Formats: sequence, structure tokens, C-alpha cells
Amino acid sequence: MAISISDYHAHLQDDLKLNREYLKSHGSQKEGRKVFDRDSLEVSQLSKNREILMDRIKHTVVQSVASLSDMRAGILKEVREEKGQYGYLDVVNACGLSYARLYAEIEQRHESEEYYKADGASLTKEEEIEWLDIQYEQEVEWQKSCARIAAQGQVIQGNIPEMPAKELEELDDSFYQAKDTYMKLHRESRQVGKPLVLQNYMFGSGRMYEMLNRLGNLKERVK
Repeated sequence: MAISISDYHAHLQDDLKLNREYLKSHGSQKEGRKVFDRDSLEVSQLSKNREILMDRIKHTVVQSVASLSDMRAGILKEVREEKGQYGYLDVVNACGLSYARLYAEIEQRHESEEYYKADGASLTKEEEIEWLDIQYEQEVEWQKSCARIAAQGQVIQGNIPEMPAKELEELDDSFYQAKDTYMKLHRESRQVGKPLVLQNYMFGSGRMYEMLNRLGNLKERVK
């Protein structure tokens, strides 16, 4: 069948139109692919940033002023639930145990990973231990202050003749003996893989505990 020049021209125009539409469509696909790749990259980066942020949060330590006292309170609550009450001997042992447990947590935390302060600065093991020491000193001062105030009240009421100055001084020494003893126990327990538990160690004289328990302030502080 013969094809006229006009028919050929018409076919050529149709081919050019199809080519233009194909190129336009192909160009749109390429542009779409670029947008998709860019969006995928942004999503991937956001996901990576989120992982970094979550890891930083996980490794951020907020140094609480109450971590040691909270742990001591928890230990004494268990003693009260078991025995119905607790005395100064339990308080001294609970403080020593609290220090050793928190020290063990610090050691474990810094074995292989890096930790940070709330402001993002690096937090070292030494800084955490220094903060723990400060907490223990404050706890000891608070316990002595409570005993001193209770003793003053007993003197005013005429229940005891004078302030138990010697016992209060002995109490101070007992707290630091407890700290050293429970740290020794921590090192021994770590070697054999045993947990740290409350003991009934006698730090100081029995007379000191008898005098201090007569003050009655521990019962009032039980919550």
C-alpha cells in the first residue's frame, strides 16, 4: 500500500509527540527518584540522630542529692517490716551498706561505657565517687543533728541528765567505720559474685546504742 507524503508527515509528528511525552515522563520519574532518595536520606539521618539522642539520654547521670538517703530509707523500711522497728545499730549499718551499693553501681557503670552529666559534659568515675562521698558526709551530719536535737528535748523534759556528747562523737566514728567495713565487704563479695546485704555489725559500744535508742527520735522518723 502506498504511503503519501502527508501520511508520513502525520506519522512523524505522532512519533515526536510520543518521544516528548516519554522524555517528559522519564524526566518526572528521575526527579521523583531524586526526591525519594533525598527524603529517604533525611529519614535515615533523623533515625540516626534519634538513636544518638536516646543513647545519650541512657548514658546521662543526674546526680541526686537524695540517692544515698533514699537507699538508706528503703533498707530501713525493710528492717521495720521484718522486725517491727529499727534502732541506731540498723541505721549505721544501713548507711554503710547504702554507700557500698552506690559505689558498686558507679564501678559497674564505668566499666566499658562513657557517661555524661545533665549539661552534656563527660562524667568520670572519680567525679561520681567524689559526689557519693559528699552525700555520705551530709547523711552523717543529718543523722547526728537528728540525734542531737532529740537529746536536747530529752534533757529539757528531764528524761536524761545531760547531753550525751560522748555518744554523739562515738556515733560519728561509727558511721565511717561502717562505710569502710561495707566497702571491704563489697570488694570481697565482688570477687565471689555475692550480693551486698545488710549485716548486724556492731560499730561502737553497746552503751552508745542503748543511750541513743532511748532518745525516741527514730520512731518519729519512721514513715
